[in-house]
Amino acid sequence: MIQPKTFAAGDLSKVLDYAGSKLGRKIAAYLIGGCAMTFMGRKVATKDIDIVFGSAADANNFAAAIRLAGFEYVRRPSGGYNALGASAIMEDNRGMRFDIFDRQVCRGLELSQGMKTRARVYQSFGNLDVYLMAPEDIFLFKGITERATDLEDMRVLAEVGLNWRTIEQECVSQKGRGQWTYMLGTKLLELRAKSGIESPIIKKLMDHADLDLLTHVFGNVIGRGNSTFNEIAQAIDEKYRYSASWTRKQLAILVRRRIVGKKKATTRRYVYYVRKSAPSSSIRTLHQKRLSPA
Repeated sequence: MIQPKTFAAGDLSKVLDYAGSKLGRKIAAYLIGGCAMTFMGRKVATKDIDIVFGSAADANNFAAAIRLAGFEYVRRPSGGYNALGASAIMEDNRGMRFDIFDRQVCRGLELSQGMKTRARVYQSFGNLDVYLMAPEDIFLFKGITERATDLEDMRVLAEVGLNWRTIEQECVSQKGRGQWTYMLGTKLLELRAKSGIESPIIKKLMDHADLDLLTHVFGNVIGRGNSTFNEIAQAIDEKYRYSASWTRKQLAILVRRRIVGKKKATTRRYVYYVRKSAPSSSIRTLHQKRLSPA
């Protein structure tokens, strides 16, 4: 398998410097992905440069500037790139790619005032003032994408150290928080499964999330067989430290929504099972639908 070419800090700075020299006015740009991690020294190189601007005019002016450096628009992005909702995706003949965003990423997660406050100035390249987003905000953005490399970047950020409370607060302060808490929550579950990284905010995200995250979590706990309430409650307590009363309440919601079934096993005992027609039978498809273009 051919590995995509990556670019170190020097290569990235050259393009930003050229773009800044072509801009006719001062513009602020916020780096939120691998490029920011490269400039922070937490990543050796990156292929994609995720860059967010505060207005459509700023995003368009930057796109016009890097086009002078040989970058062209990618008209039909593939895979997770299409779901990012970038205002423009541009690439040069070396394979360096800019994902350019106008205030929003993934068609809704916004560049908030809190993110701007936490960001730090990296460098001014002519008329381009470049800010590096805080590690917590980079982690959040990567937690709602479907690109394969983002989970590894999340691992690196988490191992260095994060303020989990900041991530939680920013996520739930966004519009449509149910969607974002679901996406981040499922990504954190995947991160724990693959890298053993424990996040203290998973169960808190579950409190804020909509039905999708509950479906995902209880679907994993119950599996394809039948489980008693005590078995489910014990698994939830071990994984998320939630009480039996909380588990009973959430199960009642899922049974009422016909996502989980409940039947008598004996005269005094019930068992629960995931219905074949429930969304949990295709949670991955549901996730992709939520990320698909409107």
